[in-house]
Amino acid sequence: MDNLTSALRGLLAATDQFESEAPSETELAAISRRGNLRPSEDEAIGIWFARFLGVRESLWEIIDEALLIVDTPMEQLQERDDWKYFLIGYSAACLLIRIDRLLLFRIATHTVIQRKLNEAFPEYGIPRKQYTKIFSAYVNRRHALMIYDAIRLAKKNRQYLESFREDPEVGFLAQRIDVLESYLDPSKRNYLRRLLSYISHKWRRRGVVSMTKSLAKVAEGFGRTASEISSQAKKRVTSALRAEMSALLEPGDVIVTRHDLALTNLFLPGFWPHASLYIGTADEREQLGVVADEEKAQRWKDDICVLEARKDGVLFRPLSDTLAVDNFVVLRPELSQAGIRRGIERVIQHEGKMYNFDFDFFNSDRLVCTEVVYRAFDGLEDMHFPLTERAGRKTLSAEDLLDFALQSSWLTPIAIFGVPGCEQECVLGEAARTLLVDSYPSAPTTVAQPASNSL
Repeated sequence: MDNLTSALRGLLAATDQFESEAPSETELAAISRRGNLRPSEDEAIGIWFARFLGVRESLWEIIDEALLIVDTPMEQLQERDDWKYFLIGYSAACLLIRIDRLLLFRIATHTVIQRKLNEAFPEYGIPRKQYTKIFSAYVNRRHALMIYDAIRLAKKNRQYLESFREDPEVGFLAQRIDVLESYLDPSKRNYLRRLLSYISHKWRRRGVVSMTKSLAKVAEGFGRTASEISSQAKKRVTSALRAEMSALLEPGDVIVTRHDLALTNLFLPGFWPHASLYIGTADEREQLGVVADEEKAQRWKDDICVLEARKDGVLFRPLSDTLAVDNFVVLRPELSQAGIRRGIERVIQHEGKMYNFDFDFFNSDRLVCTEVVYRAFDGLEDMHFPLTERAGRKTLSAEDLLDFALQSSWLTPIAIFGVPGCEQECVLGEAARTLLVDSYPSAPTTVAQPASNSL
């Protein structure tokens, strides 16, 4: 019993804390109006949801253990210890309903948040469809009847339960029973309303998921095929040039690339189609002070120094692989060293995820190439990438990145190769900016100071 009561003491404090740390109504309203989450918001809600699920699982474990120990039907309880376990399980159930109501009816009131909470967060060990699972459990008829029975039993035996107020094991629960019961929602009318809301959610999600899966399969099939069909000719970026770039690059640099002959060039917007992030060698990682878990550090070693999303996923790659191309531009973020470190630490959490052939920036369980840069730096030191709506989705193309570099001072072009004016050697500095502007028709010619870039 001591283990259960000690755990429940900690969970009482935990529920108070993470309710106070939940996204505010103002933050949730802004996300709902915008229709998507910024990377910092995505990260914050993922961390909060992971803690929520951890507390929720612990409460269920207490309830299950209390039910297992007391094998007598609730209405036949007689032994004092059995009533203690009833009080423990009942208190845990009250807390469980408290946090479920917090999630379902304060946090996830908009479909944008519901969709995000149904997404997998592999970096936090969260599988898909957790919101729907919690909603289903909340309106489960068997669970509801058990709660109703427990409420009636507690009401009928209130005087006896309050006799435990001075008990060294469960007295703290008996003293809080009125507060704990305030978290319950025993109204049958409310239950039916929640059930109808769940049914509506379930059918709505079924239609959305079915359509999304169909479109995603088409996009993935085309994307994989297109990425395979490219010229096998020798690339114009030589090993000597790659060595030159290796000496020039710094952690945080953005590498935008192009193959002269690739089928994907026909379907991706603009002349420049692809981007990746130079995260540095293992030595540079240590010098910068980047913290990486042991598993990722084992993969991030030797010649590995780039994080890049391609058809085989979001993976650590050697520079020689990333620069096996015909054209490239290097952009350097104008952030502090602390900002660069934070950006790299944020984005390596996505390493190992699958590629997003659907090009949808809402989901963070799969990433498209430019999303690696977006999820690394957006929101750091007031840098905000302006997303562009294409086919009903908020996106950031490689040329959007270049436009952003030319229109603001957040990203500085420092090197370019392969386009007219630099076909034989890499051009550095201010001349790189000029050649970049000339390399694609949509490039802006004016340079402005960064304002508050928001959707």
